[in-house]
Amino acid sequence: MDKNITLNLPSLMIGQVLDALYMRLETWEYTEEYLNKGHVHEPYLIEECSNPDEAHQIADYYKEIIESIEKQADCPT
Repeated sequence: MDKNITLNLPSLMIGQVLDALYMRLETWEYTEEYLNKGHVHEPYLIEECSNPDEAHQIADYYKEIIESIEKQADCPT
C-alpha cells in the first residue's frame, strides 16, 4: 500500500491543485464520451487509452483524489 504524505499548503495553492485535477477529470470524461459516442468537446484533448472503460476508471480515480483533498481541506462541494 502507498504511504500517506502530509502536505502543508496555503488554501490558495490547494485551490490551484484542485482546479488542475478538475481539468484532468474533465479530459478523461470527455475521452470516455468520445470513445462511446464519437463526440469531441473543443478545446479538450482526447487521451490515449484502450477503451471507454479504461477512461471511466481513470476519471473515477481523479474523482477520488479530488474528493479526498476537498474533504481534508474542508472545501464546500
